[in-house]
Amino acid sequence: MHVVVLGAGLAGLATAYEIAKRGHRVTVVEKEDWLGGMARSWKKGEYWLDHGPHRFHSRDEQLIEHLYEVLDKKVVIRDRLSRIYMQKKFFHYPLKAQNVVQNMPKLLLVRAIWDYIWIRLYQVFRPIPDDNFENWTTKRFGKTLYKMFFGTYTQKAWKMPCSEISADWASQRISQANLFDTIKKTLFPPKGGEVRSLVSEFWYPAEGGIGQIGRQYGAKIREMGGTIHTNAPLEKIEIKDGKAHRVTWKQDGVEHGVECDVIVNTIPLPRVLEAFDPPIDTPVKKAIGELDYSCMLFVYLEVDKPSISPDHWIYLPEEHLTIHRISEFKNFSDHSAPGDKTVICCEITCREGDEIWNTSYEEAAKIAERDLITVGLLEPGISRPIDLHRMKYAYPIYDLDYKEHLNVLKKAAKDVSNFHTTGRQGLYRYNNMDHSIAMGRRIAKSIMKGIDAKADEVAAGKEYFG
Repeated sequence: MHVVVLGAGLAGLATAYEIAKRGHRVTVVEKEDWLGGMARSWKKGEYWLDHGPHRFHSRDEQLIEHLYEVLDKKVVIRDRLSRIYMQKKFFHYPLKAQNVVQNMPKLLLVRAIWDYIWIRLYQVFRPIPDDNFENWTTKRFGKTLYKMFFGTYTQKAWKMPCSEISADWASQRISQANLFDTIKKTLFPPKGGEVRSLVSEFWYPAEGGIGQIGRQYGAKIREMGGTIHTNAPLEKIEIKDGKAHRVTWKQDGVEHGVECDVIVNTIPLPRVLEAFDPPIDTPVKKAIGELDYSCMLFVYLEVDKPSISPDHWIYLPEEHLTIHRISEFKNFSDHSAPGDKTVICCEITCREGDEIWNTSYEEAAKIAERDLITVGLLEPGISRPIDLHRMKYAYPIYDLDYKEHLNVLKKAAKDVSNFHTTGRQGLYRYNNMDHSIAMGRRIAKSIMKGIDAKADEVAAGKEYFG
């Protein structure tokens, strides 16, 4: 059996690894010149840089063992610290009731409690539907806490009103059910069966940044006889009698192709469907046009001090700031930066072709430095830009109608019997890296054992992803 895997992100590499491990022929085709997809790292001078903060966390013991296997046990364990910085105060995220009470101005705290009581009473007589992010969050926390901790940041990061964002985003990215739940979990943390929201411990490669996972996958796949083509954008998938039988890509301007028994796709679902031959029909093309992605600028600043904070990442929700999140890689692994200096990654969301997307390296660095100085996390004159990266397919946009259009695409994919699509990009799903690896492993199991290992169910429920 010959399996072609499209995309060398974590889902694609996990699929290829499991298939090669069991002696089957596997070919991976990747557009970029690196492995790991968004979970990429590269060396810049003395620093290992990632595309923003990445952490592997899971309660699946087999998945954790798999990570150790891939990384040859070269792993460090960290206790997560992520906070929201606003009004010159740090608020823990996920929210902790005691921390909120200590940091919020007393009048604002009283208003927040009143808003919460009022919205709970209002719910009794006129229930608010969970039909968008704003409603989902307001009915559980009240307007004051919604605006402070959820609404402002989300609208800033997504570049759209929260009333136009699906409630799916809230259920997967906000850990507590409501304000009372926040207080209860702060005072009485659940034991044993605690939910994913309270997972503080995470795993990270000891060296080489998060991209070490992708590099290790690649090395092991090749050792087992698998083939990986990089700098190889997909050109065409030839389909006959409802089955894909040949994949074509370009490399160094030359067209290459292979026959295949099975295709596993992990590149953006709209893009792979556009490569179908015969071409997809008009309704599918129309649905593709309705799905969009948020893009990202990653600005990297070298700082002449050992650290700017103990946090792995910090959210910056205030509207007068352009950057919305920062991360410090030294806090993930000591090998990411020398002892006397550090690097800060500053993230700015945008849309392809807008003013931010087209911002120059120099201007992006000025924006990042200015914002960090404004909030007091950086002093003038101690930082300098060292890199800038743009990512086109950073986040799928969960607008109110995305599921309807996505279902059209998924049906078109299922009409090809030996074609599987999975992973963050292949499912148009905002999931975590452990989810992507789990999806890839399940797809491989489905193919090799001829069963449905339910890869599509990973990260599909209304659970907090953290």
